[in-house]
Amino acid sequence: MSTSRAAAARCAAAAAVCLLIFQGAGAAGADDNGIADKSAPAIADASREAMTGATSMRMVAKVTDESGTTALDLRFDERGNCVGSVTPPGGSGTADIIKRGRDVWMKLDDAILRAQLPGAAADDAIALINGRYLHGTTGSLLLRDFAEFCDLDSFRKEFSSKPVNEQLTKGSRTTVDGRPAITVTSRRDGETGTYQVSTEDKPYLLRIQGTDTSGQRVEASFSAFDEPVLAKPPAPADSVDLSQLQ
Repeated sequence: MSTSRAAAARCAAAAAVCLLIFQGAGAAGADDNGIADKSAPAIADASREAMTGATSMRMVAKVTDESGTTALDLRFDERGNCVGSVTPPGGSGTADIIKRGRDVWMKLDDAILRAQLPGAAADDAIALINGRYLHGTTGSLLLRDFAEFCDLDSFRKEFSSKPVNEQLTKGSRTTVDGRPAITVTSRRDGETGTYQVSTEDKPYLLRIQGTDTSGQRVEASFSAFDEPVLAKPPAPADSVDLSQLQ
């Protein structure tokens, strides 16, 4: 995956989260947190606060635009750990990512290398990498964009933003992967969004679906809140330092 494609995926996911986070005040509880009885703005604010306070989470998302659909499945925490995968538009292979602090390991399968490089160049890259992870740091030009969308702090900044001129409407109760939730819809400047907020324990945002003025569509679900993220680096023999490829 090119760094420009990675940057687009990160920005799309972050912008979508920014679009789909809302404003107000809320309550807390155990089995039923009482949030469903609040107003739409109150539900929105309680969810925003819960999400910005989460120490870790899993995000499974699809971002669809004119280039196709980018799929992300990432687990990240506030300590800089991250594990997951990114599948670029067209389903042409997958990039697996492991991040610990500033160190980043990225594994590109043969399909994604062939999709990104012309014939002979792809064969050479496949032979050189030989199924191993590429290892570098968050300062690497190649890995920087992947590291950014694999960073919980960048999403916290988006969660903490408050859109203006937003019309919020409370909907019906529902479930998301078996968890009870309340629905809130949003309309702002031609952009629409639907959110499901947990009605048990903390009012975490469980799912978002939205479309912006460009037609870009986003679907994302959030889970595994405050659970450990086991970002175990590959063995030295299973990775190759980027400096060796330059």
